[in-house]
Amino acid sequence: MSMLRAIPRAAFARAAKPMPLRRSLATEAESYWHPKPAEAKEFIEHRHETYEHAHKTTGLWRNISLFVLIPGSIVFGAYAYKIESAHHAHQEHVLEENDGALPERPNYEYLNIRNKPFPWGMQSLFFNPKVNYPASEE
Repeated sequence: MSMLRAIPRAAFARAAKPMPLRRSLATEAESYWHPKPAEAKEFIEHRHETYEHAHKTTGLWRNISLFVLIPGSIVFGAYAYKIESAHHAHQEHVLEENDGALPERPNYEYLNIRNKPFPWGMQSLFFNPKVNYPASEE
């Protein structure tokens, strides 16, 4: 019974003993809470320099977009149109030579493989009979 009374007294004695203050990962209280004008001025100058740099960079990329990318897209579009027009003229010439039908082609076993039909039939969704060879109905 005396042992049970001794436990609370020992626990109370440990709790009443003051714990030493430990600041192992914290900064010093004096330097943390008091403002430092030199560091504040340096921080504000850095923010201002960052803002100016962002403003100049934004202008640079706006100019690149307006004077390089947009004209480049127009030039490339004209070039692609020229190439596709030549290809279309060639396709029309091939169809004229064969009386409006596609020329015969070798029937290789690895071309137009269809293991099962699409829900709309054996041809793909973008099938064009003027350009594409039809798949066999096997």
